[in-house]
Amino acid sequence: MEWRAFIFWTLCAAVPVVAVVAVRAVTCAAGWRAWVCYQIAVVHRVLFASCTTTNVSPLPESGSAIIVANHTSPVDPILIWHRHFAHFRKPRVRVIGFMMAKEFYQKPGIVNWVCRAMESIPVERSARDTKPIRAALKRLEAGHLLGLFPEGRLNRESPDERLLPGGTGVAWLAIKSKAPVIPVFIHNAPRGKSMLGSFFIRTHVTLTYGTPVDLSAWYDKKNGHEELAEATDLIMKTLSELGGIGFTPVAEREDDQCVIPEFGA
Repeated sequence: MEWRAFIFWTLCAAVPVVAVVAVRAVTCAAGWRAWVCYQIAVVHRVLFASCTTTNVSPLPESGSAIIVANHTSPVDPILIWHRHFAHFRKPRVRVIGFMMAKEFYQKPGIVNWVCRAMESIPVERSARDTKPIRAALKRLEAGHLLGLFPEGRLNRESPDERLLPGGTGVAWLAIKSKAPVIPVFIHNAPRGKSMLGSFFIRTHVTLTYGTPVDLSAWYDKKNGHEELAEATDLIMKTLSELGGIGFTPVAEREDDQCVIPEFGA
């Protein structure tokens, strides 16, 4: 009988806990799936990648913004999401929809579920389809947050010395939407040999936030490739200065299919 009593009282204790969790998930303004994803991020932070910030996060409590960052780890999106609402007057979860490679967006199982829950925008690497960037613009015009890695892939060549050239899509989106561009430099992100392995590397990450990049000089121009390259270089230069490393101009980029973060390829 003792084991039955133990099970009974355990269930009694679990019911209110489950009820509280369910209420919080259902009442989360960003949706219950985003709430679940954030709890996963909390567990990851506690167990593996502790994270601190060197200054106040300028992510807005409401309205659109483009968050740009260096890209050295598949875990980067989770790290950027770390305590994004810490300085909100009324802390709440906001989804940062990242543009990501389509092949990862289409993976079955938990990866696919998380990508959709986090409102990711899939991009075909080998095509110059404008639909993803138009979808990103629509997201910004609706007042949401957009996450971009302008380098377009994991920087394996010079992660601690120099940023890869940025793609001009980031400048086009920023100028077209007039949304603030907020640079975030990620220091000491876990760099595993695989996507999954990177999530289980213990490390201490530091996020350095910068003030929004002023691109107003390009708002009233007819921006061709040269003008977009100049604006992109300004964004990348600002980001590189946050990390204390160099950057590579757009002119040295072999292609211009930016804004496609690479997850563990």
